[in-house]
Amino acid sequence: MHYGAGVAMKQARMQRGRTLIEILVAITIGLMLTVGILSIFSANRQTYRASTDLQRMQAAGQLALDRLAYQVRMAGYGQLIGDFTNALNPSSFSGNPVWACSGGFNDPVDASVTPGCTGNAAQPDALQIRYQVENAAVPGSGESRDCLGFTVPDVAGVRTAQNRFYILNTTLMCAGNGPAPPAPLIPNVEDLQVRLRVGDPFTRAERVVPPELIADWGRVLGVELCVQVVSEGTGLVEGGTQAGTPCRGGAFPPDGRLRRTFTQVVTLRNRIM
Repeated sequence: MHYGAGVAMKQARMQRGRTLIEILVAITIGLMLTVGILSIFSANRQTYRASTDLQRMQAAGQLALDRLAYQVRMAGYGQLIGDFTNALNPSSFSGNPVWACSGGFNDPVDASVTPGCTGNAAQPDALQIRYQVENAAVPGSGESRDCLGFTVPDVAGVRTAQNRFYILNTTLMCAGNGPAPPAPLIPNVEDLQVRLRVGDPFTRAERVVPPELIADWGRVLGVELCVQVVSEGTGLVEGGTQAGTPCRGGAFPPDGRLRRTFTQVVTLRNRIM
C-alpha cells in the first residue's frame, strides 16, 4: 500500500498545472517582448516616413530652385541689333527683365508688364521674368515656349516670354503668356523670398534690397532666391520644433513638420550696365 500511494503521489505531481505566479511571470515576459517589438516597428516606421519625406523635400526644393534660377538667367535676353546704334541697350528686348512683388501679385494673370503687388509681408513673394524667345526655334526644343510649354505669341515680330512664379496653397505656380491659365509646377513649396542686388549708377557697388524698396528696376544686377519646402506628413519632428532658420529668419513653426530651405544667388547675365 505504501508503494502504491507513493507512485500515485508522484504521478499527481507530474500532471500538476502551472501556478498562478508562473502564469503571471510568463504573461509579463510576453508583454515586455511585445512592447519591445512594437517600439522597434514604430521607430523604423517613423524613420522610414521621415526619410521618404526628406527625399521628396530635397527633390522639390532643388527642382524649384533650378527652375527659378534658369528663368532668372534668361531674364532680359534679346536679339542683338547689328548696327549697335543704341549702346545702352543693343538688343531687341525692351522693358524690365525682372519684376518682384513682396507678398505676391494682386492678380497673377494681369496683362500688365508691371503687375500690382499685395505688399503683405506675411505672404510669399512673387517673381516675374521676361525675355525674348526665338521666332523660329527648332520644333520640340522649347526655346519659343513659356513656363507652361505653350508657344509665346508673336507681337509686332517679337516673341517675349513673360513668366510669373508665385506660391498658392504650398504649391509653386506658374502663369505664362500662352492661352492656358496658371498651373501648379512643384508641390510642398510653402515660401518664396526674393531679394534683389542693385548696382549703384556711379560707384558700381551692389546692395541687397527687398522688392518693395526698388525704385529703378533697370539697376537690378542679380536675384537672391530662397525657397522653403515642407513635408506632407506631421509628427516627424521630435518635440514638435525643428532646428534651422526659415527664409524669413526666426524659427520654424512647432507643428511637427519637416522643413528645408534652399538658397541661390543668380546674376542677370543679360544685364548691360
